[in-house]
Amino acid sequence: MHLPLLAELHRARLVEPPPRPGESGAAYRRRLAELTDAALRELWDHAAATTGDDLGSGVALAAVGSLGRRDGGPMADLDLLVIHDGLADDRLAALAEALWYPVWDARLRLDHAVRTLQECRHVASRDLPAAVGLLHLRTVAGDPEIGEAASSAVLADWRSGSRRRLQDLLDSLRERADRFGEVPYLIEPDLKEARGGLRDAVVVEALTASWLTDRPHRGGEFDHAYAHLLDVRDALAVTTRRATNTLRLADQDDVAVRLGFISGGEVVDTTPRGMAVTDAADDLLASVAGASRVVAHALDTTVRRASQVRNSRRKSPPRPRIVRGRTRPPRLPEVAPGLLEHEGEIVLAGDLDPAEDALLTLRAAAAACRTGLPLSPGMLDSLARSAPLPEPWPPTALDLLCEILASGPAQVPVWEALDLAGVVTTWLPEWAGVRNRPQRNPLHRFTVDRHLIETVAGIPATGPVDPGEASDRRLLLGAFLHDIGKLPGRGEHAEAGAEIAGPLLERLGLDPVGRDVVVLLVREHLLLPVFAISRDPADPEVVEEVAAAVDGDVTLLRMLRRLTEADSRATGPQVWTAWRAGLVDALTRRVATALAGPALP
Repeated sequence: MHLPLLAELHRARLVEPPPRPGESGAAYRRRLAELTDAALRELWDHAAATTGDDLGSGVALAAVGSLGRRDGGPMADLDLLVIHDGLADDRLAALAEALWYPVWDARLRLDHAVRTLQECRHVASRDLPAAVGLLHLRTVAGDPEIGEAASSAVLADWRSGSRRRLQDLLDSLRERADRFGEVPYLIEPDLKEARGGLRDAVVVEALTASWLTDRPHRGGEFDHAYAHLLDVRDALAVTTRRATNTLRLADQDDVAVRLGFISGGEVVDTTPRGMAVTDAADDLLASVAGASRVVAHALDTTVRRASQVRNSRRKSPPRPRIVRGRTRPPRLPEVAPGLLEHEGEIVLAGDLDPAEDALLTLRAAAAACRTGLPLSPGMLDSLARSAPLPEPWPPTALDLLCEILASGPAQVPVWEALDLAGVVTTWLPEWAGVRNRPQRNPLHRFTVDRHLIETVAGIPATGPVDPGEASDRRLLLGAFLHDIGKLPGRGEHAEAGAEIAGPLLERLGLDPVGRDVVVLLVREHLLLPVFAISRDPADPEVVEEVAAAVDGDVTLLRMLRRLTEADSRATGPQVWTAWRAGLVDALTRRVATALAGPALP
């Protein structure tokens, strides 16, 4: 038996290091898909000759899953399905033997099944992952009519049952995220199963196919992010020669180089396993984090739209108004000047021009934090076109920023949406330096940028916050900027952050006294835990050093204590332990006593 195309497919998947020089990842996957189709048609003809059956009517060979989508990688399974209209068992057994054994002989990974049209529909109705895979059913060889009938039936069933099955799909998404974590915040992410990974991208397309929702608002960005994750997956497969989706530490440098990330030869970090990490590996992880955030945001938006459609039948639509005998559209609730609520989202009032309102982005963000309503995709596009803020910022702008920072956890999804829309870096160009930057310390559960947001979001949990109070807004800004100096090549990040924070705060319009306080908080944000753990809190010299570091100001000491707790809690659950908190509090009380201030509880 000689099937040359099947042998060539083996070489293209497992022997030749794809892609070819100058070939993009997408071009490689197209070439691989075309070669796979040709090899499967050759295999089908071989099966017809072997069995002596007429395989042109009543039976078909179909590709499903990644093979059906034509985006399978070098180590992906051949997901094949024989669909028939009631062939006898002995004929099916002979056909399966003629099809599957040559694939195994070629040392290709195979996932196979033989089903009737009704069995396809039954499996799709009971098994969500199978249903999503069958949505991409594509006839490769045999009777095109029976393949098309199966594809159409599965898709029609998916659409008719989409409202009923949506909750099951959402539950499966949450369960998978709890199990595998989130791609951007993992040192060794699972590119397929973790939140923001390849499977979530496929779910977005499945929801779109349900007709409950349109494609993601920024479809081009989503497609680019999905393609990049596929490129990384393929480079990982070629590098390791294994069917794996987990981007291990040991493989990250090689994968980065294969994808064209150029290392300057600088070791930027050391992993918990003692392995050197280059800037190329960090750039790779940052790119994966950025792409997965786009996918996760697209999934959230798509799910929200689908849920709105599902729930719309349960609600009566708002009634139009009759004014002087004329029908007017229903009046939408106003959540802030120029901002309205529509179907559970914040939208822009029709008479407002974003290009003429420099405060619109901050006002919209503050409204979203205050109400808990998400900004609509169209609203985010409008914010990206808003007029730039003057420098220094007017007082109202700084007030709005501090209101956002004081809103606690409500601000986290708002920052995420604004950052992906490109708004945050228009406010703070320095944000680009820490955006998606990985942290190799296993205690850290977030990238640098997300850690900053989580820290400031945790400040209200350490005590009451009034964003109009001078000391509280300084604390909020200090928490927001405390790790802004975590940049490659900048040395000790607290000192680097203090250097960055000064000019940044001046641009935000903070008064000179306030700037000095925030800069001190950034520079000394590690002071209390380092001294409490590595020094003797009862040593008078230690107390004196800490008192000097806070300029003898007990209010500053209190702020630093609250920042320490919020920073530690945002780092990870293993950091702010009762033992650590006790040491920090003991040191803080001794310093407060020495400064003749009231002891902290």
